[in-house]
Amino acid sequence: MQKISTNKAIMIHMSFMLIPFIFLCTCALFYIKYEKENDFRDTMRRFTDNSAKSCVERPVDEMKLLLLSLSDNMKGNAIEKYLSSEYIDLNMVIPSIVDSTMFFSSALVSDVFENYKIYPEIRLSPFVPSARPWYPHAGIKDEIIFSDPYETLKLDRAKDQSKLSVSVSMNIFDSHSEQVGNVAFDLDMKNMSRMLQDVSIPYDGRFEVASRSGVVVMYSNTDIVFKRSVPKSWLDKTTERYGSFVDEETGKVVYYRAYNNPGWIAYTSVNISTYTNTFESEYKLLALVILISSIFYFVVIALFRIYFKRLISLLYMSSNGLEVNSQVDNFESLYEGMVQKHKHLKEVETLSVTDTLTQAGTRRKFEQDAADLHNKNISFHLAIIDLDNFKQINDTFGHPVGDTVLKNVCRIGARILGDDYSIYRFGGEEMVVIFPGITFKQSYELMDEWRNEVAQRIWREESLKVTFSCGMVEADSAYGLDNMLEQVDKLLYEAKNNGKNRIVGFI
Repeated sequence: MQKISTNKAIMIHMSFMLIPFIFLCTCALFYIKYEKENDFRDTMRRFTDNSAKSCVERPVDEMKLLLLSLSDNMKGNAIEKYLSSEYIDLNMVIPSIVDSTMFFSSALVSDVFENYKIYPEIRLSPFVPSARPWYPHAGIKDEIIFSDPYETLKLDRAKDQSKLSVSVSMNIFDSHSEQVGNVAFDLDMKNMSRMLQDVSIPYDGRFEVASRSGVVVMYSNTDIVFKRSVPKSWLDKTTERYGSFVDEETGKVVYYRAYNNPGWIAYTSVNISTYTNTFESEYKLLALVILISSIFYFVVIALFRIYFKRLISLLYMSSNGLEVNSQVDNFESLYEGMVQKHKHLKEVETLSVTDTLTQAGTRRKFEQDAADLHNKNISFHLAIIDLDNFKQINDTFGHPVGDTVLKNVCRIGARILGDDYSIYRFGGEEMVVIFPGITFKQSYELMDEWRNEVAQRIWREESLKVTFSCGMVEADSAYGLDNMLEQVDKLLYEAKNNGKNRIVGFI
């Protein structure tokens, strides 16, 4: 059998060790691309959907409800009264609507005989309401029509000034389904666009809302409204209700959400260069890690070749109980590695008992602490909470908001309970608290204070309401931990079934 020299054996061994490193680097390269692409897609899609809902869908729904309510109050001869200057109370209704909403800048009421009244009150001559672009001629009851941007006339002192506008209108019918008139509102698109000024767009992107003709109707810079159009290539590629595309001509990655009524499209666009840079930074970091690891690897090979025989001798001596104190200085780097490994093990141990999201104890930590109390014969009360409608919060506002809710609920609890009583994340949105050394009433009052503060908290997300339900059980030496958990879980479900946002305790 051919003998292999020590140096050659080391090189072969180290070469085989290099194969997993190359494999891991290749996997890391594809993993970064996959993860970054998914993260980019999810972030852009979620932002476009949420922004479109808050800036388009909600205002449009409010307008529709307002117009339907107004239509119900304009039956019979109400149109005639609205057009008459004699009915002061009625003539105050529509001006008050225009003044009290951020959506409308003016209103027009007309009958089927082309008589009309404009709020604020002006007269335009010649002016025929049914000839305007916003006037619905289909005559469908309860149908609300949003116009495309059109040229409108505004009386400006001595001259007429033409500009673009968007109107929402609705035909009015009497009790016999005969059309008796029409009510229309000019939309204040600049005022509506101010909602976008506080929106933080990911990846330094741009969010805008355009009509089907391409005219920008909503944008954070209100001076741009009606003065700019999105590229025609974007309109051609907007073929579904929502989707995305890459436009090489403008150098943009675009996500969109389209609507039928109004015929608007919400666009979120990011520069292709920005999109590419999100990958390049990760690739550069990976390349730096590979370079440093390679240098380290070859340094190790060189040192390993030098000290291989001595290391084998020392290991042999140590394994056979021989004195190696004279060689301690050669193990300085080994000692430092062992110290670092010990620190790492400590960190791993900390992670195993601390929930990384909420900084509460883990279920494993709860079981350890409960067992310690039981072994020391210390009785304790047990409470378990579950966030109400948490899945709905995640589905409505997104998982980042759900994570924020969990962190803040735990932060509030930790502040109220102090250092004497520990919170543990039992799983998902469930948390457990152990109360040793106090009465059940004192435990209940602390939990109720926590529940009240969470329920009364005002969150950054509009319409977000967070509450939790709680079950509590008093300490009983006759019950083991498993029995206490089973009992407190039943009390939690009783709190859920009785309306949520409450504590059900058992003494």
